[in-house]
Amino acid sequence: MSTSAQYKVFLSHGSTDAWVARQLSKEIKALGAATFLDETDIPKGANFKEIIRQEISECNELLALFTPWSAQRSWVWSEVGAAWGQNKPVLGVLYGMSQKKFDTVSGGKAMFEDINVLDLNETEKYLSELQSRVGSQSNG
Repeated sequence: MSTSAQYKVFLSHGSTDAWVARQLSKEIKALGAATFLDETDIPKGANFKEIIRQEISECNELLALFTPWSAQRSWVWSEVGAAWGQNKPVLGVLYGMSQKKFDTVSGGKAMFEDINVLDLNETEKYLSELQSRVGSQSNG
């Protein structure tokens, strides 16, 4: 769990998409931000529900990776809802599915209608914008 004031991104994903989530985490860390990724940051046997709640409350934003596998996972949606309920910025990255498919399969339009959703191939734009947020926090 975080003890510093470093800008932190909570990465929400399904277990099937762990490799892609790790790649996103590497890119985010390269910008100077911290990440929370359940598979690497929750010890085996720990109270994962409590850690998830704590990490969401400590993060600056949540990035949810949506794939055909994760778009219907209740934990991903629980994490999105928890961050949204705490007024945290929530962004969705689509991989292997279109916006239309995402809206149809997951009901994503209800939660993400006014929130940024981008294709994995557009993550450079997200990372550029994230770098500005990370930089403004460290300068502020």
